[in-house]
Amino acid sequence: MRKRTIIISLICILLLAFTMIIFVFVSGRKPYKDLEAAQIVFAAVQLSPPDKTIQITETKELVDLLKDVVVYNKDNSYTDYSGQGVTFTLVMIDGTQTSIMEYNPFLVIDGVGYKTKYEPCEALNHYANRLLEEEDAMIILENPPKLDVISGNVCNDTLLGTYSWQCKNNDGTFTNTEADSAHPLECGDLLTPFETTETNAFLRFGEEPDAILSVRCWSDEHWSDPSADSENVSVNGNKIEIKTGGYIYEVVAEWDTKESGYGGIAHYYFYIQVSSIE
Repeated sequence: MRKRTIIISLICILLLAFTMIIFVFVSGRKPYKDLEAAQIVFAAVQLSPPDKTIQITETKELVDLLKDVVVYNKDNSYTDYSGQGVTFTLVMIDGTQTSIMEYNPFLVIDGVGYKTKYEPCEALNHYANRLLEEEDAMIILENPPKLDVISGNVCNDTLLGTYSWQCKNNDGTFTNTEADSAHPLECGDLLTPFETTETNAFLRFGEEPDAILSVRCWSDEHWSDPSADSENVSVNGNKIEIKTGGYIYEVVAEWDTKESGYGGIAHYYFYIQVSSIE
């Protein structure tokens, strides 16, 4: 009789444990239910695409959204999916850092994927995209943005040259980088000719500069002669006039550092060959 009682008790304990496991598996858990805005000293979000990072200055709304997040079982199959990823980076008051990527129906916390409840995860995505659309969004530029040149519906990339860049650190200090490069006329091996029949081209920056300081060019007759005189190029907004024949171009643009703490001056080089239409 006593043996039967012990067996029944063990079965009950096992059933209870199994029920609790199933309950946790089905109901999930809230990993950020105790998070407070006062614990965060720095927050940013990266959206990919369009590969832009925004500093979050007011964290209360973000914290409220994170408190609602529910995760279930571990699942790293998110690597098989495609779509927009939204990654939040939080630096805590104790110096620790955590990364939270919203990739519905997954949430990836410090590199570990979890299946997640749809609605709270989707709310994080909407929040990040709303921040990006705001007129005063504080874009974090850790490096000079990419520049593409478009002419005749064809897009060509450019070569990043000399730049002077400032980045803001989490503790409010700044890091300055000075990078030098060869003269554009000494970059023949790095500049692939971009062929077009058009007489103008458009400059498309990954993040629009506050000012295009100058655009100039040299005839490709002067390759390897950095002492050759340059010619000024007419600029109207992001549209430039390009010359018939082969010319190497240099664009100098500036991003103001006053508001975000990120920015500087960067030089870009590209080589265009314009052939006339007969």
